[in-house]
Amino acid sequence: MQTHTYCQETLLELFNDTGLNPPKPLKTMLSLLIVALLENNKAHPSVLAECLAITGITVIARIQRIRRFLSNEKLSPAITVVPLIRLIRPLLSNAREIVLAMDRTDWDKRRKHVNILSVAICYKGRAIPVFWIVLDRKGNSSFKHWKQVLTPVIEGLQQTEGLSGIPIHVVADREFASPKLAEWLKKTYGVDATLRMKASMYLKGDGMSEIKIATVLQRMVKGSRRVFYDQIVTQDSTFKMNVVLNRGKEYEEAMVVATTVAKPHRAELIYGGRFGIEAMHKDWKSNAFELEKTRVTDTKRIETLLIPIAFAYVLCVFEGENKEESGDVRVPPKGKERTVGLFLSGLRSISTKLRRDGIKQFRIFFRNLLKPFCKAWKIPAFA
Repeated sequence: MQTHTYCQETLLELFNDTGLNPPKPLKTMLSLLIVALLENNKAHPSVLAECLAITGITVIARIQRIRRFLSNEKLSPAITVVPLIRLIRPLLSNAREIVLAMDRTDWDKRRKHVNILSVAICYKGRAIPVFWIVLDRKGNSSFKHWKQVLTPVIEGLQQTEGLSGIPIHVVADREFASPKLAEWLKKTYGVDATLRMKASMYLKGDGMSEIKIATVLQRMVKGSRRVFYDQIVTQDSTFKMNVVLNRGKEYEEAMVVATTVAKPHRAELIYGGRFGIEAMHKDWKSNAFELEKTRVTDTKRIETLLIPIAFAYVLCVFEGENKEESGDVRVPPKGKERTVGLFLSGLRSISTKLRRDGIKQFRIFFRNLLKPFCKAWKIPAFA
């Protein structure tokens, strides 16, 4: 239990240094939940209650505390987005570009539909959660929702010391195939976008008549690639984007992306980072936290439960990165995917140390884990 107590107390210090300052009881419960998740426990309130480092109260009372925590209106992703960005900064400070992936995941449970729209930072084939909302209905999200999740992340990155000068690029799948989104990002924040297009959409450029993307694809042979510059992508838009059509042999279906970057040959490579958010959602739902199997379906409670999950996720990526840099885990050859992602590798390592290390060993380990953060913000290493 000494390792759990030290980890929890250090997390409370970390919250202060990242600027996360909800009421003390909420910070305490948040830190306790993060420790329980870092020990590789599932995100079921009943499971977490059994693992909380609290003595003197029954498991039923702990479950009630967790439920009150999840329903508390004073805690939301809106107050954690900047602290998460500050925590992640050491991973991004040397990046040439910050790629944000936006995606949606959903599932049905107990005759209710859970529908989450999230934004994550793409990093080494995976994605790190930064902000999310839980929709109170089934079905696709809207332009209003896209702005709602992207705005705090972009503004947080552009206002964070050490990250404000790094270009930002948003990537998203066909649900978000809207020139209106790309136009808003470019004109409001100077942010580029690469969006996967639907074959049912239209192209219209200078000197060419309007043509359906599906028609162009039918005329392309397998293995071919075409680039169209300055295209109006839909019939009700005036915003011009560059469009890349690729019928590459490596794709089951043609890849069509529209981008605002001046050199569209980069678009497919940038867009490839988007797939990491699908792996992140899988970690949420089944691989690690099993959100899909919990009995939690309330919109507010799911939204709050993702807060300790997000902080645990970042710390596990830190440890996964450390294991690669130290040589404990082999770095995959260029162009090859990791057998185990940075997050799962880090989670297994941290959980083992929480369970098995003595307090002296764990102090050294956890200080080293947070050293990049302390160095980035010139904070003395945690005692």
